[in-house]
Amino acid sequence: MGRFWKKWNNELLFGLLFLGYSALTMVLFHRQSVNYGGGYMSDIPTYIEKIQGITTEYATPYPVMFWIGEFLAQFTTPQHAMAITVTVLNCLNAVIVKLVSDRFLGLGQGDDRWKKIACIAVFLLLFASMLYPLAWLGRYEPLEENFLFRYSGAFSPNPFHNATYLAARPFAVLAFWGAAVCLGKYEGNKRWFCPEYLLFSMALLFATMTKPSFTLVLVCTCGIIMIWRLFASRFRGGKAFWQLGIYFIPTFLDLLYQYKGVFVGGEGEAGQGIGLGFLKAWETAGDSVVLCILRGMAFPLLVLVFQWRYQRRQKEGSGSLVCGRGEKECGWYRLAWQVYLVGLCSFMFLYEKGTRVEHMNFAWGYMYGMFFVYLASLVILLQDTKKRRQPVWALAVQWGLFVLHVVCGIDYFGVLFAGGLYM
Repeated sequence: MGRFWKKWNNELLFGLLFLGYSALTMVLFHRQSVNYGGGYMSDIPTYIEKIQGITTEYATPYPVMFWIGEFLAQFTTPQHAMAITVTVLNCLNAVIVKLVSDRFLGLGQGDDRWKKIACIAVFLLLFASMLYPLAWLGRYEPLEENFLFRYSGAFSPNPFHNATYLAARPFAVLAFWGAAVCLGKYEGNKRWFCPEYLLFSMALLFATMTKPSFTLVLVCTCGIIMIWRLFASRFRGGKAFWQLGIYFIPTFLDLLYQYKGVFVGGEGEAGQGIGLGFLKAWETAGDSVVLCILRGMAFPLLVLVFQWRYQRRQKEGSGSLVCGRGEKECGWYRLAWQVYLVGLCSFMFLYEKGTRVEHMNFAWGYMYGMFFVYLASLVILLQDTKKRRQPVWALAVQWGLFVLHVVCGIDYFGVLFAGGLYM
């Protein structure tokens, strides 16, 4: 019995946490799908109309989630089908995040204790959210009675009210990991066909076909890195540039198709396209943008400060802040921040024209950036704690702020679970 427990306790812990997470989110998504009790605002009812063939006012040329929903609707009600679809894809993300975090942590045999710690940390991460006053904890007032704006403007790495974000996230995590691998090796690659490139291309395409928001920021980030390296090498890496570049073509074609479906030929103001303006969309949230960024990003920013403060003098694997060419995986911590900064800039300067400006749809790319910086910061903090790279007080401060994000995130999930508005 002792041997069995020692061998399987990590998997058992993950299984128990996974079942609990699945059950909670399934109940939430089902209530959102039926607007239980007149509450539970989300975009799921619109998507249910989509799989039923009912015309809606929003163009949704990203079909993966709808294909799965339509298939499951052959065996159950459309409401149950969509709730199951979102639950499965969202919980698939938990599995992939755990595998990727173990990969970045470099956990192997003999690391059972740290595998358990990482497992718990991953599920806490999936509830982490923006900060707000602790006096608001447990207060779920409706809109008419002094409504408390928690999410609006600050946003969250875990927006449980947006089904397409949650559905695309497992593919986005795979694409992010694939980008780290590909960028770390492409200049030394001599082949036009590479299995890692193909897997990255497929993950990016599936993420695009589920929700394109992550794709826009990742593709721009990869493009900037590749062009910068091309110039830095004085064009000696031109062949390698194209050997990786061609794997972006399927995603580019799908993005062009989606742009045509959303912005070309739309009725009224919906077809006016994308505009350029500083904070034009973000300011519709009605709060200080700087304060919003700090409320949403306090934990990753603090980890970044301590990383600069206690920067290792030599590069140590893929987590290094200094990302050099030829690494096995291109400094994924740095890559996460680059993705976030591209998402931040796109949200600050781009908006959808007409009535869409208040939808703040470029915020989804920003929130994907938030999630990856949270994930990378958590993994870096786990590494530093495991190897005692920082003083105890520094680690305690960082873990304390992470816990504060989780406390607010669980409370925010409670707001949604009780039928409150996501704002």
